[in-house]
Amino acid sequence: PLPSPPTSILSDSATLFTLTNFPHLFQVVTPINVDLFASLLSSHPNRPFVDSVIRGLREGFWPPADDDPTLYATSRDFPERPLSPPSLAFARAQCDEEQRLGRFSHPFASADEPLLPGMISVPVHTVPKKSGKLRLVVDHSAGDFSPNSHIARDDVHNDLDTVQHLGQNL
Repeated sequence: PLPSPPTSILSDSATLFTLTNFPHLFQVVTPINVDLFASLLSSHPNRPFVDSVIRGLREGFWPPADDDPTLYATSRDFPERPLSPPSLAFARAQCDEEQRLGRFSHPFASADEPLLPGMISVPVHTVPKKSGKLRLVVDHSAGDFSPNSHIARDDVHNDLDTVQHLGQNL
């Protein structure tokens, strides 16, 4: 089965404060009709895996990480990378589109309180595609305490980047 959030995270006071007081920042958005998906898989023999996928589609997925939150700063704001004017305009437009689609939360921070307890920010930049258009890159691997640094490579067994990958793993 896919992992659930570890007890160390679920009992962390900073994380619980933010999740409890700002649930609107953590919406789960999926194009999948989860109830229909669950009914279609009701007789699937691998119940633990199917149930974990359905839980993830409803509550959000958790990476295979079991870190002790007390080892890291309560929040971490990664310094912004300088962007050229065209890259900055593209990044802002793309972020606006992601917010409109519900995949990025709307701005909530201020200069005095840039992040809520338990949150980190990751750098964002752009790279050119072969077509010459830009692609937005959200870098989950930058820095000492990046989100990806908490995941041991040996613990990643399933490629779930697309619905096709999900189907292959079921």
